[in-house]
Formats: sequence, structure tokens, C-alpha cells
Amino acid sequence: MKSKLTVILLFIFTISIYGQEFENGTIVTQRYDTITNVKIKKVSDSKSLLHITYIDQDGAEQSPEIETIKCYSRGAEIFCRIYNSGEMIMAKQLVDGKKLNLYERDVDGRATFYIEKVYDELIKVPSSNKKFKKVIGSFLSDAPQISDKIASQELKDIKEIVNLYNEG
Repeated sequence: MKSKLTVILLFIFTISIYGQEFENGTIVTQRYDTITNVKIKKVSDSKSLLHITYIDQDGAEQSPEIETIKCYSRGAEIFCRIYNSGEMIMAKQLVDGKKLNLYERDVDGRATFYIEKVYDELIKVPSSNKKFKKVIGSFLSDAPQISDKIASQELKDIKEIVNLYNEG
């Protein structure tokens, strides 16, 4: 009786572990082919920027080169290729807004943020406070109330700034 219970518990544990390793997702390739109903392997955000492994509809495991992927969603998370300083890089999309998008690129434990005016310019968010208020305040100068709060350092959190800008 104990051995049957142990086998059943081991089986349930194995299924739950396997189920947690992969999440439903969609992949868009550089050629704009869309691959739907796939199971994408869950890895850390920094690893998600470098490679992708998924199980296709036929049950086969695939690991395409990350350069061939334009964007992909894994559960509620979205990873997109963005154009920064003449280079295409993969970043996690934190905010998909009507006016501004916010991306994060976490490499070696250091997070770098990028903001993009929809259908317009993308900039890297400076890490120093002095440059932050100057660059972000200037970038968002079309919203003077927000720009003034950035200049006075009343607003410092980039996620809050992006959300406020999108609301206005």
C-alpha cells in the first residue's frame, strides 16, 4: 500500500514539475511567421534574452537561434527585439502602452531600461540621477507636467513615469 502511494505521489510530483517548466506561448519570427500554441521553456529573464526552447504542436523540442526571433510571449511575459544604437537586441517588454513602451534588458544581474515612443524613437534610460532627469525630462517634454516633476526629482521611478505618460 505504501509503495503504491509513493509511486502515485512521485508521478504527480513529476507531472507538476514538468508542467511548471514550460508555459504557453506564441513566437513571431524575423520573417513574420507566427508559431502559435507552443510550450516555451521557463528560464531566467537574462537567459530568455539569449536563447529560446519550445515544444511545438507535434511534441518536438525546438531551439532556434535567438536572432531568428522577432518577439515571443511566454505566459504573460513578452520578449521583443528592439533597435538600440544600431544594434538589434532582445528585451523584456514591461509596459505596452498607447504612447510609451518600456523594456528591460537584464544581463549579468544588471537591469537596463529602454523607453520608446510608439512608432517613434527609442532611448536607453540613464542610470545616473543627473542624466536621468535631463534625458528623460527632455524626451517627455511634450508632457510638461511630467517633465517638470522629473526635473524636480519628484518622479524617479521609470515604470511610474511611463504609466503616467500613457494615462495623459
